[in-house]
Amino acid sequence: MKRKLVLLAVVAVLLTGCAGYELVQNPPKVTVGGSNTVAVLFFDNFTDDYAVSHEVEQEIIKTLSSYYRVISPTEAEWALVRLGLMRGQSPNRDQAIRLGQMLGVDALVMGEVSGYFEPVTQTPPYPTGRSKVENGQVLYQYEYIENTQVMVSFTGRVMDTRSGNVIHRLRVDGKQNSERKEILRWPREWWSQNRPPTSWDVPKPTYSQVPWVRQSAIRQAVSTFTADLMPTTSWVKVAD
Repeated sequence: MKRKLVLLAVVAVLLTGCAGYELVQNPPKVTVGGSNTVAVLFFDNFTDDYAVSHEVEQEIIKTLSSYYRVISPTEAEWALVRLGLMRGQSPNRDQAIRLGQMLGVDALVMGEVSGYFEPVTQTPPYPTGRSKVENGQVLYQYEYIENTQVMVSFTGRVMDTRSGNVIHRLRVDGKQNSERKEILRWPREWWSQNRPPTSWDVPKPTYSQVPWVRQSAIRQAVSTFTADLMPTTSWVKVAD
């Protein structure tokens, strides 16, 4: 309840400070035009992870759908087959125009996923500062940090279906990481000064954090690629 009251107070201050202003929507820097309808064709995959290109496509569809009408991937696939194009074959100018006519779209989105890495690293064990005396011997507690990183890179292009020209091209990177601190409990939790743990005593890296870190990295890359395709908002002073 306290947090809600603080939030309401902040909103009230903002509204008061913005008296005489209104929030307006500005058009995207890259204008698609027409009926604002697009088709996400494919993102070719040059990585060892077979699923990452599909996840990039889905995130782009999700992001663009908040402003554009995005046709279903099934329709886009059907049109590519009709034109004799296989996945990974970018349409030329004439084919882009033809696809626009077949699908009733104003723009085509495609590209290539060129890099994907998900290293999981661990620090050497270090003392936590906790100790205890057992059988007259001082024992120390140790911990380690496991760091999960995900890096994804792709190049995206947007082709205008009226002219067949590329109106937007950008190479983007998405990076995200997560740290997990663990008490070293195996093979024992407390260690003597004469026998401190080594890196060999640390359990093997886990990959439990990879899925959500991966999703965040892909979302970051897609957000960068679509930034100029999406509208923005700004406060504009209202004339008296």
